[in-house]
Amino acid sequence: MEDLLFSVITVSYNSSPFIKQTIESVLAQSYQAIEYIIFDDCSIDNSWEIIEGFIDPRIKKFRNNTNVGEYANRTKAVQQATGKYLIFIDGDDIIYPNALEILAGYVSMFPECSMFFLREWDHRILFPYKVGPVDIYRFEFLDSGIIGGNFTKVLFKREVLRDYPFPTNIRSGDTFIQLKIAQNYTGVAIPDGLTWWRRRKGNATENLFRDQRYLAETINYRIDLLNDNCPLPELEKERAKVNIYGLFLRDLVRLTCRFKWAQVLFLVKRVHVPAKYYKCLFKPARLGYFNHVTGDQPLHTD
Repeated sequence: MEDLLFSVITVSYNSSPFIKQTIESVLAQSYQAIEYIIFDDCSIDNSWEIIEGFIDPRIKKFRNNTNVGEYANRTKAVQQATGKYLIFIDGDDIIYPNALEILAGYVSMFPECSMFFLREWDHRILFPYKVGPVDIYRFEFLDSGIIGGNFTKVLFKREVLRDYPFPTNIRSGDTFIQLKIAQNYTGVAIPDGLTWWRRRKGNATENLFRDQRYLAETINYRIDLLNDNCPLPELEKERAKVNIYGLFLRDLVRLTCRFKWAQVLFLVKRVHVPAKYYKCLFKPARLGYFNHVTGDQPLHTD
């Protein structure tokens, strides 16, 4: 186990219609030398009975006595992991059969990197593309993004992830923890198509967008990240704040015009916009930092 390369983690809560398919997809990997950790968060359906029905020496099964919530459950699972790298395939997601074999090839190419982002095609990027803290932040705050949209799209180096506890006070922790790690570590953007996450009624992703709490949380933690250990130069950091506050203020105007008074009040109470940024309402966001890059000379790793 000392040399184990991958830990696959499934966190589950009331996933009985899907978890059998999830577990089968992990066990069917062409790369078989894995550790598979399943943490059920005290489901009240028959998820645990389905989990218990799988007998495989690679599986470690755990069930919380009480429901602790998504990110606390992830933390418990990570503490049990022994692989050098880990990926989350939640209780309603799928990992394709050759995914870990392909990921093993990428980690052998970039053993110094701490995160591997599964990304859709971008004409500006020739994968695999090694990207450092400054450019990760440029993509995320000044362009259209490069990190994984959720944990199913990110392979983490375990020893690094353990140093960054999951936040329990925000629901959008998938993005937050990647940006926090990216302040100090490099990542690699690689082609998507290795995993599939399920968007469905009632799961964590659907719940994330059900109200304005997501918007308030995202703005607040992004501003905090820019103010604390941000790798961007000062001028670019300021431009990022203009983008964030400007987009937020324009959202407030749109909600006001639609007479969504309760949502406006909710956001105003939770997001403080310094007075000097009020003028950002009239400044269009600049989100094309890398748009000068073309397919003739894409971003690439030498």
